[in-house]
Amino acid sequence: MGNTMRLEEVSKERHQEKVERYRKIHELDAKKVDQGIIARQVGTSRQTVTRSIHMDQPPERRTPRRTRMHLLEPFKPYLIERWNDGCRNASELHREIVEKGYTASMATVTRFIRNLRTTKGKPRGFKQVEPTLETIATKKDAEVRRPPTALQVARLMTFTEEQRLDWQNAYLARLCEADPLISQTFALLQDFATMLRERQGARLDAWLAQVEEQEVTELKNFARGLRKDYDAVKAGLTLEWSNGQVEGHVHRLKLLKRQMYGKANFQTLRKRVLKRA
Repeated sequence: MGNTMRLEEVSKERHQEKVERYRKIHELDAKKVDQGIIARQVGTSRQTVTRSIHMDQPPERRTPRRTRMHLLEPFKPYLIERWNDGCRNASELHREIVEKGYTASMATVTRFIRNLRTTKGKPRGFKQVEPTLETIATKKDAEVRRPPTALQVARLMTFTEEQRLDWQNAYLARLCEADPLISQTFALLQDFATMLRERQGARLDAWLAQVEEQEVTELKNFARGLRKDYDAVKAGLTLEWSNGQVEGHVHRLKLLKRQMYGKANFQTLRKRVLKRA
């Protein structure tokens, strides 16, 4: 019950922040402020600004969902007690807490037991553990405490705001506020991801020009690579057709040839292909 109330309070606070952001965006848009400037002032992405401007009313609050790990919360002290008694079998522990009212899957229990194994000592060690925050923290809590790696941040920058968790959006906003280059890179990556998802190939030239004017070497190298295969890239961002199915068949043929050590003649290869079909 306590966790449910806490989630509800956090949900209300975050919704209020979104409503306030929506109000500020519309106020600045009414003053004819450029969307890029609005994004920097409000601390969000250009895509969020555009989406908010086209909304007739503030976003509705979503009811927070209880994750499967949250369903395990009431049973964690019991699991730790049984662990310290010497029971380390996830199946047995799952059966025991099911009798006590647990309704989620055994996979959730297995992940928690794995966490107990690795928290103290060696992965397969059987040291006793205490029911501290370190051992009973949810996955989300752990993610909040541990900053993402550079590679993870790069991936997050290509997601839409809806695909990211709230704490991930907040983390990216802090990065963009702290470093103008990161903010610029984030905006460019979001623009390219939007072109890719919505097939806006007509914007490719303008995007490449923006990238070539900025200072991030990795983005410039990426743009240089796109220009080398410009026609194909433009078609991929514009047309609905793809040669992906053809490439799949080519890879399958190569796999069949490798399985026969490259010595298959046409007739043998033909029989293998038709048999699999």
